[in-house]
Amino acid sequence: MFKMVPLVYLCFCLRFLVVTSTILDRWNDNQFVIIQNKLFVENGSPFFFYGSGSFWVNMLDEDSELDATFSNIAGAGIKVVRAWAFNDVSAKPAAGVYFQILQDGKATINDGPDGLQQLDKVVASAEKFGIKLIFTLTNNWNPERPLPPTAIGRRNNDGSPRGLTFDDYGGMDAYVRAFHPQGTHDLFYTDPTIIQAFKNYISSVVPHFANSPTILAWELANDPRCSSTLPASSSCNPQTITKWVADIAGFVKQLDPNHLVTAGDGGFYCLGCPKLYAPSNAKAKRDFSPTGPAFDGSFGVDTEDIIAIPCIDFGSFQLFPDQVQYFTDTPANHTIANIGVGNAWATRHSDTATSSGKPEVLTAFAIDQTSLTPSQSEFTLGAFITTGYNGNIGGLIEFNTVPQNVKIVKRDTNYPDISQLGAALLASKT
Repeated sequence: MFKMVPLVYLCFCLRFLVVTSTILDRWNDNQFVIIQNKLFVENGSPFFFYGSGSFWVNMLDEDSELDATFSNIAGAGIKVVRAWAFNDVSAKPAAGVYFQILQDGKATINDGPDGLQQLDKVVASAEKFGIKLIFTLTNNWNPERPLPPTAIGRRNNDGSPRGLTFDDYGGMDAYVRAFHPQGTHDLFYTDPTIIQAFKNYISSVVPHFANSPTILAWELANDPRCSSTLPASSSCNPQTITKWVADIAGFVKQLDPNHLVTAGDGGFYCLGCPKLYAPSNAKAKRDFSPTGPAFDGSFGVDTEDIIAIPCIDFGSFQLFPDQVQYFTDTPANHTIANIGVGNAWATRHSDTATSSGKPEVLTAFAIDQTSLTPSQSEFTLGAFITTGYNGNIGGLIEFNTVPQNVKIVKRDTNYPDISQLGAALLASKT
């Protein structure tokens, strides 16, 4: 049974960290992945991984389907799966898995067999096949899809199954719609009622798996930003999100001192921003001073400040060169942009990891291969992996690996499965 746990804060994510005996015990216990000398370490050996962003596994309610999925993923050489540990709805579906109803200013947690108990099955199946899990606690993205009156077990107005895409599991905007209709996206980070509702949910999930070595880390959110489907208020800025990350990371550490915690941000910079945690002059080694929204705080993210939060164990960043212009001088040629921009972005984050003293993980990436040859795809992946292996990027996680046995999730033909190639390239370098 999943239970909410009352707690007293022990680990303060301010400009210092109170290290308890429990945390010290964790660092001496090799059943958990830890960080030593800027590296992920498992059983005393470096743990560098290629992962799958299989956000949808909590929707697989048949044990055989879960086992087939993790068996296929492990067979591709993948060591880590990044998956959603949330599944929010605005009304109870007629059938299917859901974890929480967010409606009319209330949050009702479902801890039954079609609710949070499903996460037990996910963890058990992953453990069976030697897979580590990064569990994500919420999502920045959630376009509203009203529940149609006749679709059994569905809530999408386009007739597609619930859980088809990564943004179809609730998340931040679902909280805002439930507690403050017509509110702005960043109320999720600042409104006391919403923050408490989110902490109540975290308290129902995180302690339950505190002693499971299958969990690699808790990710606070997927790609937190000032805006989303709902717009941002004029007051949201990078410090808004940094303060929220510090608060929630500290809260998670109280519930579970055994596992690593990361923010899940997209890795955007704010080079000119005042810092709350990073030294004001802290900058990664740079050969030039980049400009543009990925570096000026436009997304409401200051990844250098976030990684410096004491309760954040490793940094995160994402890479979608077909969706985001990371550098103002991005080549117009699609192939060159995939290869050059991706490697430059990974190199910059490796530098940030070096300066912060913590590793980073590329928590989601996809290469739009519509104009790439197989050899160009291999070269691009090889560049990412080489940058990580030679720098301080501890892992790379493909956006969405979908084994053939899985029918509920959308396959994007622009982002074909390259997991076997990625895992093979990683194995050749380690």
